[in-house]
Amino acid sequence: MDELQSAGRRERRAAARKSQIIDAAARLFAEKGFHRTTTRDIAEAADVSEGTLYNYFESKDDLLLDIMDMLDDLPSNPELFNEAVPEDAHEFLVALMKGRREMIDQYHPMLQSVLSEILVNPELRQRYYTEQVSPGVLLISQHLQKLLDKGQFRTIHVPYTARTLVALLLGLYVLEVLGDPLIQPEWDELSDFIASLLFEGMIPVA
Repeated sequence: MDELQSAGRRERRAAARKSQIIDAAARLFAEKGFHRTTTRDIAEAADVSEGTLYNYFESKDDLLLDIMDMLDDLPSNPELFNEAVPEDAHEFLVALMKGRREMIDQYHPMLQSVLSEILVNPELRQRYYTEQVSPGVLLISQHLQKLLDKGQFRTIHVPYTARTLVALLLGLYVLEVLGDPLIQPEWDELSDFIASLLFEGMIPVA
């Protein structure tokens, strides 16, 4: 039993150390950029030796892929599409944006480190689309179709609409990364406004 407990403690310490290194790498990649960040920088930020870092990761590329894997494992989007999802189209969009806000707040450094690198890394870009964007488009499409079948919408092109919503969410996050002062503090108000804009339009009622 003592040996099992000791092994369990070692595994927990190793997992905590690995997570510590990943968090430090994500933060530095977001702040300095992937290519300007060295393994020494990461080791110092994680409060470990560079040799310890290499015990867990062979290279910066491996670190970036582990960050990507952690984002892939997030249970964010599927939870938005369970039986508790609002059947009202306006409420659905607000709930979708609320879920995205919670994800951004919790995983901002990881998201930013990956998004900055996919612009110059075709392999990572394809993987991000396949494992993050495409499943999100599919989930939104499925729920939009349910709302359409229940008469919540006029006839719409569901694939176009799903991609428009995904692009809207990505675009708002990019604006936030660029330093827009309104996005983060007024997210709730912005969510209601966007839902009203989409479902009520800008043209005055005659």
